[in-house]
Amino acid sequence: MLQGVKLHSKSRYYTGRNAKVDGDIFSFRGEGGSVGVVKILEPMSPLLNYYEYQIVCRGRKCAIGIGVGEQGYPLDRMPGWNRNGIGYHADDGRLFFQDGFGRAFAATCAEGDHMGCGIDYEDDTEEGYRSVFFTKNGKQIGEKVKMRRPLFGFYPIIGMHSMGEKVRYLGHWRRLCDGVQEPMEQDTSPSTYWLRSNAIRFLSDGLTLEYVGNGLDKQDVGIAQARLRLDQTNHYFEMEIVSCGKEGWLALGLGKSTYPLHRHPGWNKGSVGFHADNGQLYKESGVGEEFGPKCTTGDVIGCGILFPAGNSETEDPDGGASQQDSESEFECDSEHEMMYGFEEDEELEDDFSYDSDDDFPELFERNLRQRWLMREKERREPRKASQNSDSSAHRTVTVYFTKNGERVGETACSVPRGGLYPLVAMLSQGERCRVDFHPLSG
Repeated sequence: MLQGVKLHSKSRYYTGRNAKVDGDIFSFRGEGGSVGVVKILEPMSPLLNYYEYQIVCRGRKCAIGIGVGEQGYPLDRMPGWNRNGIGYHADDGRLFFQDGFGRAFAATCAEGDHMGCGIDYEDDTEEGYRSVFFTKNGKQIGEKVKMRRPLFGFYPIIGMHSMGEKVRYLGHWRRLCDGVQEPMEQDTSPSTYWLRSNAIRFLSDGLTLEYVGNGLDKQDVGIAQARLRLDQTNHYFEMEIVSCGKEGWLALGLGKSTYPLHRHPGWNKGSVGFHADNGQLYKESGVGEEFGPKCTTGDVIGCGILFPAGNSETEDPDGGASQQDSESEFECDSEHEMMYGFEEDEELEDDFSYDSDDDFPELFERNLRQRWLMREKERREPRKASQNSDSSAHRTVTVYFTKNGERVGETACSVPRGGLYPLVAMLSQGERCRVDFHPLSG
């Protein structure tokens, strides 16, 4: 059976109360006309723009749906029933696009069938929009549907609506809209260099990036995370500002493998970043400090690590996951970070909240926070004791930044589990940069 990249590892998903996840099996556990939703908490991107599952058990009605929606899409509504959502449903073959009625679209699906959903990032459609497409048993069905990109991007949504329904999540791929899975070994493919991304367009060489977010919200960051972490062999990389765009809100830095894809480098825990617009250094905080000069079009910014003597280039700084493990499994320290992208006690520049509407009231978010606080209170003390017992000396490195080949400054940083990965980010219309991962070696 064809298997893609699994993005739900280490609980990188969220379920409504009527859904259950057991490994790769997603199942319905509600009653009557209730809905069970599984939402994978990794937005679709040009790197992995398509996902698929197989219907394992049709249940009573085979009322199963696949689609994408906004980050705050309700967990008790089928894909496409609500605003900023779209879905293809197995029981009637209808397409639901931001309403609960739907329209005739394609054939119905049965037990054993594969259902897929993807985003065509290559489609030259209207600015701020992307084309969504669906498949049945690997073949594209119906026509592409133009949809406005929600704030923070498109999130995979699997919905179930009757007793006994089960699907097997097969993973994510990069797929051409009207073709088969694209080979990943091309030298110029973005997947050669990048692990994760959001609100970014990759140009022909795979190393030139362009911002495609709406540029109107301070959290709608366009960000790309490199595939390989920095080590003693490849310890430095550079970013050339091809165009500073409208505001020049470009940045580069380092972050953990699970770094939130709507936050600039340095704004959150496990990261550090140098920002071009103000020349400030951000380290695990939304408030920067004076550090170096501002940067604009034509400037080249660099970031590197000075490793302590004696570190093995393949050694995990925390005795944790290997590099291969950290690439394939995204990890979060708590449910709160998994759901919201930051820890409960973390200081943020802006309050993070969903856009609420009639179907996703603020009460739902408050209930989530209360549930998290109750469980976190029970395990907080053992967790803190474990953290305090760890020796941090071997987990600290010196991170330095450059501008046009000249050292700007340096700072000491703790190395998170899995290591530090290069991050490149933008935040306003017209911004474009080119990245070089191998300006130095040795």
